[in-house]
Amino acid sequence: MLALNKQSVGNAHVDYVCANLFQWQPPRRFDVVFFGFWLSHVPPTHFDPFWSMIRSSLRSGGQVGFVDEDDRATGNETYLSNTGIPTARRTLSDGRSFDIIKVFWNPRDLEGRLQSLGWHARVRSFGETFLVGQAG
Repeated sequence: MLALNKQSVGNAHVDYVCANLFQWQPPRRFDVVFFGFWLSHVPPTHFDPFWSMIRSSLRSGGQVGFVDEDDRATGNETYLSNTGIPTARRTLSDGRSFDIIKVFWNPRDLEGRLQSLGWHARVRSFGETFLVGQAG
């Protein structure tokens, strides 16, 4: 995806980084951090450290924005709860199936969790199965 985007965008001001976000350290601070359809794949054990890393990547007054599926989307996947880790089985169009980490957040619960970590957060539902949030 990075190569495809680089080929399509071709902007010298865009940095492309392939990294393990659970080990990556930001090289500088940013005004805005955005992620789409990522937060639901963060294991519960990595949630607090992930948000700590996000905080360290923001300049003073910086903001985080995100979109993802919310808890109304649980019917779209086979949810496996017996593992102790929130997991869903995702079947691709070619028939292959994969078990993925999938945390279906309730917007109010996510907002409260972020606030407990010291973020000023607002998370709300939109559409049939999505949430959108911002924090700073």
